[in-house]
Amino acid sequence: MKKYLLYVIVGLAISGIAYKSYDAYKAQQIKEFTQATQQAQGGLEIGMKAPNLKLEQDGKMVELSDLTNRLIVINFWATWCPPCKQEIPELNAFAKAVDVPVYGINVTTSERKVSDVADFLKETPVDYGVLYDTQGQSENAYRLVAMPATYVIDTDGVIVAKHIGPVTSSMLKEMVGKKGG
Repeated sequence: MKKYLLYVIVGLAISGIAYKSYDAYKAQQIKEFTQATQQAQGGLEIGMKAPNLKLEQDGKMVELSDLTNRLIVINFWATWCPPCKQEIPELNAFAKAVDVPVYGINVTTSERKVSDVADFLKETPVDYGVLYDTQGQSENAYRLVAMPATYVIDTDGVIVAKHIGPVTSSMLKEMVGKKGG
């Protein structure tokens, strides 16, 4: 009888360990699937915390987190990107029409030459803040797979809307309108 009881206890212990191991394995599989799905979709998703970036503006370093004391729109762009050029008038119109700050984040490390950006901005009027990612952190932090990419970030630093590809002023108004901007 004692031998039988010992076998039952050992069997239950092994079953418990196996069950716990399977739970850990299953949780890991779900995590990996979620990460792969997010990467395949391109970029961070709505509801995720927006990564902080150290960016340059007018020769000074600015942290993105310092700008989120109110709802903001950030738009990742490059001078070589035709859809980025196409949407600039729409971003200008939105910036003039709505009291929500817009920041165009130039992915500077993707440019052929840094001077290309200054030359581009001399020819193309931009009515919103331009920030420079001179350290090349935005592509990895935001998992950018295409530009332009536009995100709306709330006062808690959470992504509340996003769009990959060119945006229009009306699209932006709808994106910020969902959050009461």
